[in-house]
Amino acid sequence: MKILFVAPRFHTNQVQLIKKLQEKKHEVFFHVACIGPTEDHSLITPLQFKKSKLSGLIEMVFGKGGVNRKFYFPQLASYWRAFKQMKPDFIVIRDPYKLFSLMAAFYARLIKTKIIFYTQEDLFRYRSKRTLLKQKLTIRFFKAAWMTPVKGSDAPESSGELKYMYYVPLPVIVSSAEVRSNDISSEGPRILMVGKYHQARKKHLLFLQALGKLKSRYRFTVTIAGECATAEQELNLKVIRHEANSLQLAGLVNFKQNVPYSQMAELYASHHIFVLPAINEQYGVSVNEALGYALPVICTDTCGAKFNITNGNNGFVVKSNSLDELIAALERLISDYQKLHQMRQQSLQYARENLSADVFYSKFARLTQERFSVLMN
Repeated sequence: MKILFVAPRFHTNQVQLIKKLQEKKHEVFFHVACIGPTEDHSLITPLQFKKSKLSGLIEMVFGKGGVNRKFYFPQLASYWRAFKQMKPDFIVIRDPYKLFSLMAAFYARLIKTKIIFYTQEDLFRYRSKRTLLKQKLTIRFFKAAWMTPVKGSDAPESSGELKYMYYVPLPVIVSSAEVRSNDISSEGPRILMVGKYHQARKKHLLFLQALGKLKSRYRFTVTIAGECATAEQELNLKVIRHEANSLQLAGLVNFKQNVPYSQMAELYASHHIFVLPAINEQYGVSVNEALGYALPVICTDTCGAKFNITNGNNGFVVKSNSLDELIAALERLISDYQKLHQMRQQSLQYARENLSADVFYSKFARLTQERFSVLMN
């Protein structure tokens, strides 16, 4: 089948999803509003169409609408010709209320392409009457399904208020290697954090403060990896490095910049613990990626992926902006190697059962069968 994705950009959290669809012999295409500087296009080359003059005018008046180009849409006639020529069987549309998304949805409706909207919202979140009506009417008008990788409740998937909305996980690489109990060196556990350097909400400084409180009592080393492709990111990285030096962490913390997606597997596999202290993280696929490499995860209670973490089992969910809770969670992992080994095993087991490409495809196939009566191969 031909499956077209329409999104602001091609995010690396969709690499394993695309790979699985291609393995299942589907033709996959990707149309985007913008192309980021650190994207991995080894599996697919996203297409960015020439911007409409009207879109340019709107951006002149209201701005570009952030890095995801809220007001971008291509030339109507040329995109219609390309869309009609492709004639996809399915279209997966990220954030349906952006202008490009709405345009693609209308074109899909005209040629009877089956529409799947995709957002990163809690399947069971509270919805006001207005929001619920808006989403219901969108699904009804476009005869669409809706999918999300966030399921922040233990309620059964059929109990959500929004009919035809499905939980479909973003798949990650799940290591086939078993966890070894003797791979922690005399330097102590290796801790990893991943987060873009320009975003203050990633809480690099809070993480460094926690490390500063622990460095005199425990052995450990730390890697912090993040995108650093703009002047703003470079400036913020200097601030973060300065804080590390002031806390006398220079010999313990190693900073990495713009690690290619193809090298992230090695990075995860060479560490024992993953920390994402970010607040208001819409999803946080790095949480799932870490679990796939048997790393217990510490994340915050405002991280979308926190539902994958069970305290004391495969990680800890701490209160946002809480230095004390972050220190306590780190201490529990770095002070007891036997417990750490057990939690690493449980992290890997969880990923195998819930986050693999096979699990994704099973959930996606269920969506297409229940909503559209289409059986995926």
